[in-house]
Amino acid sequence: MSARIVSTSRAGDAMRERSAERAGDAEAPLVVRVHADRERQRFYGIGSSLTQSSAAALAQISPEKRREVLARTFGSEGAAFALSRTHIASSDFSEESYVYVPEPDPSLESFTIQPDRDNGLLQLIQDAQRMPGADFAMISSPWSPPPWMKDNGKLYDPENRTGGRLLEEHYDTFARYFVKYLEAYAAEGIDVWAITPINEPQGNAGNWESMHMSPEEQRDFLRVLGPTLREAGLDTRVLIFDQNRAEMPEYTEVVHGDAEAGQHTFGTAVHWYNSTFKVYEDVLEAEHARHPDKPIFQTEGTIDSMSADSSCDGVCLEPPCGCEELYVWWQNDAWYWQKEATDWGWDWAPPEQRADHPKYSPAFRYARDIVVGMAHWIAGWVDWNVVLDKRGGPNHVSNFCLAPVMVDGPTDTVYYSPTYYILAQLSRHSRPGGVVLETEVSGPEGVHATAIRNPDGSVAVHVFSEAEADVSGVVEVAGERFALETPAASLQTLVVAP
Repeated sequence: MSARIVSTSRAGDAMRERSAERAGDAEAPLVVRVHADRERQRFYGIGSSLTQSSAAALAQISPEKRREVLARTFGSEGAAFALSRTHIASSDFSEESYVYVPEPDPSLESFTIQPDRDNGLLQLIQDAQRMPGADFAMISSPWSPPPWMKDNGKLYDPENRTGGRLLEEHYDTFARYFVKYLEAYAAEGIDVWAITPINEPQGNAGNWESMHMSPEEQRDFLRVLGPTLREAGLDTRVLIFDQNRAEMPEYTEVVHGDAEAGQHTFGTAVHWYNSTFKVYEDVLEAEHARHPDKPIFQTEGTIDSMSADSSCDGVCLEPPCGCEELYVWWQNDAWYWQKEATDWGWDWAPPEQRADHPKYSPAFRYARDIVVGMAHWIAGWVDWNVVLDKRGGPNHVSNFCLAPVMVDGPTDTVYYSPTYYILAQLSRHSRPGGVVLETEVSGPEGVHATAIRNPDGSVAVHVFSEAEADVSGVVEVAGERFALETPAASLQTLVVAP
């Protein structure tokens, strides 16, 4: 039985590989024990999203560098992402707002995905699919239906802090809109694996494309959408909710728990924006206990709130800033391991919520969320934009964020950040069709672990340490004990071949 260790760390490792050594019977400060006979959820993989903003960012660099980025994210010799997500019509990460049926037309005869051809999104997805060895499942989500289907007649309305609601008379229209989209994308060679009824149904204060949809409204819409998909001969899966974890159980109980709507739901989609450090293990466990046959997917997470500085053509972390302080993350690996990032909650949350939104390390947040999430029933994990420009865009609402891969067009430069290596390391060794195994950790606080038996029979044990000191440990797996020297601030993956 051979074994190796892959490491990404604050010390500078970027998926560095070394041989694993057997450990003796001596006690160790850290013990990670994998129970190979206690199987948990089927795993569907890890990935990142293909947005129109990603297409625009990649258009800024040379064709050779663009192809390199797609190969290193979706190609089998790169991160081998197994999942991706995109938006149905525009989102906040589009250069402009658009829909597929702009004028009132309940027949949908005027439906066209031509905007996605014109803005590069369609080409981006197709090119990602063509990378050597690429094989990923696509999840598609609308941020809003066309305005004429909604009670406010707008894609979004920041003045009144709302995205509006779907008119009941257009439940059938919107359901057929999904069918038109799925068929049009299939005709372009893109078979969408799953959809969500709406992105973030609890709203985003109307700051960009959105639509409110209560759990009761989503339940009623599913009673229309499900049969409409089946009548069209589509077996596309439906993931409900698609917003933050803390509010998930109350929402899903209404939808999954409904005898009629529940027949048409495959699983639950969640985001991570409730907190910069909590994974909500208790919520994930409770959700699985209520609906064990409905897998939970993380469909969005990003390093957000990169605020625009009006005094400069750039971005400022904590206004006011001088221009020389812009882009502090650009090609700066160390920044990603420091607790310097802030999120929407740091800037805008009411005082009673701010304790959940302290400054944080982006590398910690990614590694912790995936490793701990897998250990608590997350069945697939999808990042938001796979690539953005150095500013964190472009997009039409100045909602600047970071991506695993950042590019700078004027210098034709590509930066693969530590979050890219964390995602790539976890993706390459947590393959779709694998089964997560129960894992326990004994040792210092701040060390987390999960394990998966992959389809090829290998077992990968992911150990993330947010501790400030190195820790000596052992991993007990498959009847063997392996030594694991765990550096401070590191993600290590022990891969045991069958």
